[in-house]
Amino acid sequence: MNIEKLIKTREPYQERLFESFLIENIKSYEKLMDVYQTYKQNHPDKTIILTLDDLGQAEYTSGHACDYNSLLDTEGYDLTGLDEACYDEDNEHLGHLSTPSEYFIIRENFLKQTKGIDFKTVCEKGIDNAEDDVIDLENINESPLAFLDPQVILKILPVEQSYEGLTGFPNGYFDADFSPFENYALSKYLFDTYNLELFGIGASFLGFIRNEPLKDNELKALLADLAKLYNTTESEFEKLADILKNKNHLFLRYTE
Repeated sequence: MNIEKLIKTREPYQERLFESFLIENIKSYEKLMDVYQTYKQNHPDKTIILTLDDLGQAEYTSGHACDYNSLLDTEGYDLTGLDEACYDEDNEHLGHLSTPSEYFIIRENFLKQTKGIDFKTVCEKGIDNAEDDVIDLENINESPLAFLDPQVILKILPVEQSYEGLTGFPNGYFDADFSPFENYALSKYLFDTYNLELFGIGASFLGFIRNEPLKDNELKALLADLAKLYNTTESEFEKLADILKNKNHLFLRYTE
């Protein structure tokens, strides 16, 4: 496995606001999660987020989600006292976010738009759940590595709560998908209810982790919640339940 620090000029813009590392030649999901846990332990005051499936598409839609929801807009913020690199030769702000000192802007722009959105709101989205979608959920939870992009980016975000990791890689752009703010509400609900921490975001999936597998009563409650989330019945997830019994992770689809 190769791990290389990414330079600050890399697109998309929001990735200039925090440290990022490119991970390649991933031999196993377990090895990747060892890397995740190491970075998490070394940065206890921050949140570690990994990219998951289809990196190119995930970055593309994240960029559009930032633009569409005005997450990078600086209007209304005090732009004095930022890093010197934020200003031109006339001491005027460059007009775009380019340093970690400006991260608070994207975070605040994001969190303002999460107000009034909860798990019930997300369930009302009415996202379809075809037979193939259920099979994909079973397969990714059984064998995550098969769904990961060959390139994974590890992001070190200056936020304490795992679900706030979405402020650094907002995703959910198309109308039929969960929006970035619905993904936030879903992630917060899973953390508050099941202690499942958001650790990954891809073009179609969110990844969650906890220290140990769900207990039987927790798993039963989770299946009921998944039935609400995907507008189906708990019986659809019987095989998924068997898979999750011995797993400490959960992958969920947020796209139509």
